[in-house]
Amino acid sequence: MFARIYSLSLILILGLLGSVSCDRAEEYVEIKDSRTPGRFSPTPQLGLSFKDRAGITSSSNSSPESSKVSFFVKMIGPKALIDGEKSRFDAFCKTLKVGKGNPPFEWTKPDEWNAAEGTAMRIANFNFGPDKKGECYFTVLPGGGQLLANLNRWRSQMGLPDATPEEAESLPSRQFLFGDGKYVEIEGSFKGFGASDAEDGYKMIGIIMPELQIGGPK
Repeated sequence: MFARIYSLSLILILGLLGSVSCDRAEEYVEIKDSRTPGRFSPTPQLGLSFKDRAGITSSSNSSPESSKVSFFVKMIGPKALIDGEKSRFDAFCKTLKVGKGNPPFEWTKPDEWNAAEGTAMRIANFNFGPDKKGECYFTVLPGGGQLLANLNRWRSQMGLPDATPEEAESLPSRQFLFGDGKYVEIEGSFKGFGASDAEDGYKMIGIIMPELQIGGPK
């Protein structure tokens, strides 16, 4: 039962997030085929991790886009502030796990951080420091893309040139949620979404776990 709840909750998240991340220019498709709903009655399997119960595996080129999901955690702010918050970032990442809620994730907030309102993309969202210039958030993104694309998206936010595939693969690994993610630590001039000017002296650290495959409940 818990396996079904966890899996359906995560699939619901993917559906909600997918509707937000779609292109605003909607395309209308005429549905000509119909399908009779089937029966779903999984046999419970005890003693399995959530990863095994939900059927989470590494994606492949043949995996349908609708079943791929990426997980990210990112902290960004003025360099001195971020350097002082690394231990709290690590502690937060260690507490982040699959839970029973909807969205089905649980975590422990560092005492010094302020809980900010979540968004369609930010499952957990915090700010901290003077003028709340430091941010940390956990994101689940359907069809989030491969490692290199996400790394270069982050580097672009910091005003840095693209990394090479070799540089992306050489990033250190860090245990995160369902396995090993890639740990990123970069400095530059940060330009947030909608900002007109970049702010110098910023630092970003984060973990990218790109494109896992979400299967049906086992």
